[in-house]
Amino acid sequence: MTVQEKRESKNHFYSKFGLPGIIGAVDGTHILTIWIKDEHLFFNRKLKHSINAMAICDHKMYIRAVNGVYGGAAHDSHVWSLSNERQHMKAQYQNGDKSSWIIGDSGYPLDPWLLTPYRNAEENSPEMLYNERFTKARSIIERVFGILKGRFRCLLAGRELHYTPEKVVKILNACCALHNICLTYRPLL
Repeated sequence: MTVQEKRESKNHFYSKFGLPGIIGAVDGTHILTIWIKDEHLFFNRKLKHSINAMAICDHKMYIRAVNGVYGGAAHDSHVWSLSNERQHMKAQYQNGDKSSWIIGDSGYPLDPWLLTPYRNAEENSPEMLYNERFTKARSIIERVFGILKGRFRCLLAGRELHYTPEKVVKILNACCALHNICLTYRPLL
């Protein structure tokens, strides 16, 4: 993201949800694929073969990063920990950007550049208020997945791509690029 794009995203998340410094949201989604070698790496918790595709979106629902190289057996936090996006955020933090954060659900580890919700927040506490705002802000990535899979129905959980995982990743990347092009010519917000 450019400095201007980061500023716009931060302004959006602050004015709408009261959360400062947010530049995007991260989550994973499963894309079903056929049985392949190394089956144990692709067998997900719902007993299906899939890839675990991690995506990061901005405030305008553009997909800024997508990573589909890990099988469905990989947890979101594992995909994040090995991702180039995490390394980029870490490098930005170490180079002095201590005011930009990605938001992720409780399945992600808390990092100085990745915010997650409080666990077991007490009723009517500041932590509970944060969690409520956080949940509303983070829902943008869930909406992005809904729009992406609505546009490109081959990605839906009820479908199965009959290709190798490597080809499924190429299809996913193309769908994400086309999603962004669609937003450019017909914004949702």
